[in-house]
Amino acid sequence: MTEALYFKSDDMVFAQIQSDASGSARLCQLVGPEISKTINAGVAIYDGCSIERRVNYDEAAVVLSGTFRILTGENYSRVIEAKFGDVIWLTKGARLKYQGDKAKVFYARHPVDWTTGSALIEGEKPTTDVYHFRSTDMIYSQMQIYSGGYASTCSLVTPEISKSLGATIATFNASSVDWTTEYDQISVALGGVMRIRSGENYSRAMDVRLGDVVWLPKGTPLKYEGERGIMFFVPYPVDWRLRSQPVRPKPWPASVR
Repeated sequence: MTEALYFKSDDMVFAQIQSDASGSARLCQLVGPEISKTINAGVAIYDGCSIERRVNYDEAAVVLSGTFRILTGENYSRVIEAKFGDVIWLTKGARLKYQGDKAKVFYARHPVDWTTGSALIEGEKPTTDVYHFRSTDMIYSQMQIYSGGYASTCSLVTPEISKSLGATIATFNASSVDWTTEYDQISVALGGVMRIRSGENYSRAMDVRLGDVVWLPKGTPLKYEGERGIMFFVPYPVDWRLRSQPVRPKPWPASVR
């Protein structure tokens, strides 16, 4: 198992992609097969470009700045414009165009090896399953409080939508939540200060700010704390709650009781 990893926004280095595309498209790859067996993640910048692709991955993304635009549907007639805090979910097989105006976007994809090991089936019908969750429409529910403070969550991508990744936004303010991850998880800070404590006796403290990214492998003991912290979480698998429940033995048939 790899340990928790902390990627500071100020330290991220971007490389140009799709050099044949108009405008600028740059990418900072953060998590790939050398770290994870499940999630591929990074930060991309789209400005004045148009990248056409039929995706061979599921993707959850959140806008960090600028305007992120996705064109999808028949003849790309559906135009999605996402602003800061908006979340996009798209399903493997979707045919679309990535565009943006100074857009900085955090993304998480499944499978981790989608560039080499997840080819689309020839003749497979493209999907149109692209969802846009506007930050202004999100409704949060209070979580159980540990050691005072306040914590809330807004669940966005659930098993009803996805078969792979989930997506949630949560807030933490003056709270302390003990947890051990039952999933692999990649997350990015959207505001305030998210403090994640890990390591022996929770001795490692990561003060995560806007645009900073944290990787947590399954089985990581930690504490979530925060000072008006808000964070976008992407776990794998999406149905981890169901998988983590103990299996109850089936009752004996009446004939053998």
